[in-house]
Order: sequence, then structure tokens, then C-alpha cells
Amino acid sequence: MKNLLKAAVLLMLQVPALALMGCSEPKPAAVPAAEVEPEAIARTEFTDRLENFFEYEPLHAGKPSQFRIHLTDLSDGSPVEQAQVSLKVRRKGTAESVADAVAKIGKVTGIYVAQLSIPQSGEYDIEFHIKNAKVDERLPLKDFKVE
Repeated sequence: MKNLLKAAVLLMLQVPALALMGCSEPKPAAVPAAEVEPEAIARTEFTDRLENFFEYEPLHAGKPSQFRIHLTDLSDGSPVEQAQVSLKVRRKGTAESVADAVAKIGKVTGIYVAQLSIPQSGEYDIEFHIKNAKVDERLPLKDFKVE
């Protein structure tokens, strides 16, 4: 009977312990790390007539990169409206085009958006051609690195 009493006391002590373990908070499931967007690269370039401030995502071979282009007419400080903006990509030091893009007119006056995909890694030059009723400018730019 003594053994039976000891067993009953042990059982009564274990019940609250088990109950408390069941009430503990479960470990949260591992949350996948949020994909961090790469920081945009920004440049400002000029002709005698235009300011071209543009931002683009880092360039990776075969993957599209968005160019957000902000154009200002320096003759009066106004945004460049309703322009056809095209980009032509050439491998550094060559004349042959390896990629082209035509920008879409953005929702805000003077802002244009282009998707550019360059097939191979290396060093490239990009020529911006901006044309509307008031301007017709070419802006050849150097030093674009594609990884």
C-alpha cells in the first residue's frame, strides 16, 4: 500500500507539470528572410539643353533592369514632356548595338521608364536619345558594368 501511495503522489505531482508544459507557447515557425532589393544606382548627366537624372537597378547579364529617367529642359527648367526616349547599349569601345529599349512615358510629367536587358557581363556604354517637339538630344554615357 505504501508503494501505491507513493505512486499516486508522484502521479499527482506530474499532472500539473504536464499541464504547464502544454500551456507554453509553441516556438514560432521560422520566418523566411525577406528578399532585399538591391539599392538603385543614380546618375545625373547633362547636355547643353537637358538634365538627365536617372536611377537603375544593378545590371546583371540576361536579367531586365528598370531605368527610371527624369528629364529637365535646362532652357526653362521645365520637365521634358511627351518625348520619345530610347536607349542603345554598346559594348565598351564598339559601335555595334547589343540591346535597345524604348522608355514608356510615366504618370508624372518628365519621367520615363525603360526595361533594359543586357545579354552578357562586361563593360558597356549606353546612349540616351531624347526627342520631342522642343528637343532632339543624344547623350552617350560610359561606364556601365554588367555582372
